[in-house]
Amino acid sequence: MNTRRISYDILFKIEKEDLYVSDLLDDALRTFQFSDKRDRAFITRIVEGVTERKISLDFLIDKFSKKGKSSNGLKPEIRMILRMGIYQIRYMDSVPDRAAISESVELAKELGFDGLSGFVNGLLRSVARAKEERKLDSYLVSRMDTRYSTPKWLCDFLVEVYGKDTARAILEDQFKEHDTVVRVNTLKTDKDSLKKLFEEKGIEVKDGILSDRCLRISGYDSVRRLPGYNDGLFVIQDETSVYTVEHIGIKPGDKVLDMCAAPGGKSMLAYELTSANGQGENAAISGGTVVSRDISENKIEKINENAERLGIFVDEEREVEERTGFMLEIGDATALDKSISELKDDDKFDVVIADVPCSGLGIIGRKNDIKYHMSLEIMNELSEQGLNILKNASNYVKPKGRICFSTCTINPVENGEVVRRFLEEDNNKDKYSIVEEKTFLQGIDGSDGFYFCIIQA
Repeated sequence: MNTRRISYDILFKIEKEDLYVSDLLDDALRTFQFSDKRDRAFITRIVEGVTERKISLDFLIDKFSKKGKSSNGLKPEIRMILRMGIYQIRYMDSVPDRAAISESVELAKELGFDGLSGFVNGLLRSVARAKEERKLDSYLVSRMDTRYSTPKWLCDFLVEVYGKDTARAILEDQFKEHDTVVRVNTLKTDKDSLKKLFEEKGIEVKDGILSDRCLRISGYDSVRRLPGYNDGLFVIQDETSVYTVEHIGIKPGDKVLDMCAAPGGKSMLAYELTSANGQGENAAISGGTVVSRDISENKIEKINENAERLGIFVDEEREVEERTGFMLEIGDATALDKSISELKDDDKFDVVIADVPCSGLGIIGRKNDIKYHMSLEIMNELSEQGLNILKNASNYVKPKGRICFSTCTINPVENGEVVRRFLEEDNNKDKYSIVEEKTFLQGIDGSDGFYFCIIQA
């Protein structure tokens, strides 16, 4: 099995069709039967790493092209081969430089570029020499965009908002190894039991730093192969998300609406909190209601899959006044739902969660290609969408109820500015107040970047 050719094919399709890695990598890997899990790990590392470091790699390609001229005219196939080769030389200590060079040359020939194989060989040899002479990194660190392989506009934006030192910490965090955070499903187990189960299988486990419901794990192969996954003993959910739901003030018996719910972590934790005591076997018998919504059938199916795995019974769809337990509905958060907004105040929701679509700047360490698909214009559009969703949420909440507005971005325009614009509207000035507001910064707070604001009606 030619793992480099498989990696190349995945990367080239991502580039050609302007896809996200998550759109293609997992499905592509499932089509192959790997006799050695190291093959799967190698392909994943190459695809994610080359994507993550694309700006840095292209800078080095330009630097080492003949006479230092721009390589904009380079064939896209050769550019991708060079990215892969340089990535292995610079960032993969397990791959000998000679192997990275020779395999890149062979890949060029295999793809029908025999005439350019000498160019590939010469450029990669020059890169390898520069690494041996400890010059390679000195070329990259001269600029923030090449040092952190992040678009210049985004580097400038973070410096403007947070200052240079904090911006650097945020950008550096995207290249660090991050533990996987799991939230214990207290409907089925407790933290100590799950921790023991993981440790018995040789998985490294640490307590969460923001929530007692969370564990941080590492040293495993696949989430779906983790002990307890199929039994629904846990769900993958970042601690900032868990912390946020815990701080809303959800009480047993509350009616909760989650407007943009997929993959459902917040909804399912809200369900635990609306139940009799939030833990143990009887927790599934709830006097409360959680309506978990999202815009498409695919997203609803993802929530349903997670809910069933966690042992949460999904109630059949009923009329709005008859909702009980845990329910799934397709709904567009950007469109006002009059079936809720026109209800009597007492029939509306005690809590409305609006985790709105955003630029994702808080999770660039986990989704390493978000930074290439974002712009200031798109972020401003997302801000307007967030404000629209927040206004809709205010029509669904009871008097004295609470709205939780949240994002996984660290862009103030999509976060606090949205909340303040909402509060400053004439109809809202004396009607709503902020209970709690917080921004988590990756590289600073030991978590993903995240924002939430709890608003009292």
